[in-house]
Amino acid sequence: MLTRDFFNDVSEKNQVKKALYKLIHKKDSISKVELLHRFHVPNTTMTRMVAELVKRKLIRECGVAESNGGRPSVLYEVVPDAGYLVGVEIARTHVGIMLFDLSFKPVGADQFMITNKHTPEVTIKLIIEGIEHLLTQYRVDPLLGIGIGAVGPIDRKNGVIINPSAFPAKGWLNIPIVSMLKGHFDVPVVLNNGANTAALAEYHANQSLQGESLLYCISGYGIRCGFIKEGQLFYNTQGAASTFEHITIQADGRPCLCGNKGCLSSYVTFGALFDRMKEKGISPSLDQLLNSKDPAVKEIILESARYYGIGIANMINALHPDTVLLHGKLIYHDRKYYEEVVRVARNHTCMKEISIKKGSFGEKATCLGAAIFVFDQFFNE
Repeated sequence: MLTRDFFNDVSEKNQVKKALYKLIHKKDSISKVELLHRFHVPNTTMTRMVAELVKRKLIRECGVAESNGGRPSVLYEVVPDAGYLVGVEIARTHVGIMLFDLSFKPVGADQFMITNKHTPEVTIKLIIEGIEHLLTQYRVDPLLGIGIGAVGPIDRKNGVIINPSAFPAKGWLNIPIVSMLKGHFDVPVVLNNGANTAALAEYHANQSLQGESLLYCISGYGIRCGFIKEGQLFYNTQGAASTFEHITIQADGRPCLCGNKGCLSSYVTFGALFDRMKEKGISPSLDQLLNSKDPAVKEIILESARYYGIGIANMINALHPDTVLLHGKLIYHDRKYYEEVVRVARNHTCMKEISIKKGSFGEKATCLGAAIFVFDQFFNE
């Protein structure tokens, strides 16, 4: 319980220690000399705080720094198994559950597909069972928090999934998922958009992105985007990361489910591609889309890539990110699709030096980012 007490203590006295812990966590390993340089506290105070974190088994010695002529300074790192975090992804097609230690290293995982039988009650019951199974299997002690990355729109403040579109099962309306999980697990539970948590995972893991702005785009049955600027997640008022899919890319174009015409989603989502396949007399399915050798299917995919590239360019021109990361089955599965998206995006943006590439975590990104999101909440008091 010492670890839980430390993370949950919001007193002013403990905030300094938590800031010290957060810095050690961020740096992987750091010397006492550098800690003194960063915190500007007396040596005796730093010695006392470090000793307390060591005694609580939150940090440990991990070697010595290179000597500059004097006595080498001891290096410290966090103790990874001092506590654990759970990240949950709720997508339109599946639910992923992952267990992480405090270094954000995956410990265990579970997943199940969503069908028309997966009502909120069924789905949340399976999520609870999946978390309990991981906690038992890996003898977790203690669990510190649960983060959820879900399809929006959501109400982050109240922990509610409002009304996600294109779910196979009915009943997904104003689901208080945070309070439902808190009823089973006595730990903090937080909710965010899956695109936001995925962006957070990439941002935290890649030191080269620190201080830069990042646009993370997920394409599939919908289009969801997360945006980080100066280390902070950008939130829109509706709590929906899918608002980007309603960027107009073709005036008076194809009708969209939102009631408008020419939206990006009407040209890029799987549903839009399936409609194009039907128009060509091709039986639509995800397997057919991903694996067909039919030239007509290949052309439908490349046509979609061109529209997606234009949509990405519009986002770039509006948001001015330093880096764009792309995620989705077609992005990872079809090299020509990915290359065409990047080519068209570059040709239609004023930011010619921008970096556009694939996400590095694939399907793990949303769960990892959800775990990072709940971890960060302990330090944002």
